[in-house]
Amino acid sequence: MSRALGKKVLRIIVFFGVVSLLADASYEGFRSILAPLIKTSYELGAVVGLGEFIAWGLRPLTGLLADVTASYWALTITGYSLVPLGILVAVNGWPWLAIGYSVERFGKALRTPARDTLISSIAGERRGLAFGVHELLDQAGAVLGPVIAAMGLAGLYGLWVLAIPGALSVLVLLYLARIYPGTAVPRHRYSVRDSFRGGLGAALYVFAAGLVTANPIAVQAVVKTLSGIGEEGLVLLYSLAMLGDAVAALPLGALYDENPRLAQIIPPVFGVAAGAASLALGSSLAGAVLASLLSGVAIAGYETVARAMVKGGATGYGVFGLSYGAATAASITLYGFLASVLR
Repeated sequence: MSRALGKKVLRIIVFFGVVSLLADASYEGFRSILAPLIKTSYELGAVVGLGEFIAWGLRPLTGLLADVTASYWALTITGYSLVPLGILVAVNGWPWLAIGYSVERFGKALRTPARDTLISSIAGERRGLAFGVHELLDQAGAVLGPVIAAMGLAGLYGLWVLAIPGALSVLVLLYLARIYPGTAVPRHRYSVRDSFRGGLGAALYVFAAGLVTANPIAVQAVVKTLSGIGEEGLVLLYSLAMLGDAVAALPLGALYDENPRLAQIIPPVFGVAAGAASLALGSSLAGAVLASLLSGVAIAGYETVARAMVKGGATGYGVFGLSYGAATAASITLYGFLASVLR
């Protein structure tokens, strides 16, 4: 494939981005209201902890399933279908909220390795640019979702409305499966062994770099400890990080295609800078804003550069996802501990 993305290929990648935009509007909106809906911090921690374990921990298995069965489209469609289903279950109150959240997170684990394999396959040599386009649109949904949810909490409509964008994402995905060029599966059927090897380098990279990166949640934890900022301010900082992610995704992805080594350096540099800014300046509003924006750029790098580093099938993306999730959790713990020491 040429270094340029053909018009038809670009159109398909944009459609994948629209699918993620719509799904994110549903599940990120849903995630943003978990704290108001769940009464105690213990219950909130249990629900979110179980959900995140499902979303990240099962990816090697779902990736393996995709490669063994070559059911990339079926798993992607099924995974996205669980977004509106999980939300419709969750809005019925406790304990359905916990069940619905787990269902939605299982959909995340089911679809992501298969979907990323499809994007990588169609993009060819321009994987960085493809994942940059996808991440840009994905983050637009992450910003839109909490807005929809906030209006629902204000009583303008029922929270079941959050399921509508997720349902639309499935319809767009079904259309996308029809226009995919050549075949409805990647051109190569990846062996599990080759797929695992193809993702191992990216998994090691994202784990090592992610450990020292202050991701947006880690920045929130530090700022909350050092400044005592309220919930509204923390939400704003997270939104700023998502904005930084969206702005940086496309140029970082394009840079990877032209200069992979340079592109791989940028995410951990910005991630460490975000951590340093939060710890040194997090007690001030300007410092908190700076740290949030830096963390967003770092996350954009991992979502584009690191995903583009995977050279294989869904098993590789599954291993990568597990490593990324572990690094994220460890980073939050590390920076939270450092903030408590400095307090």
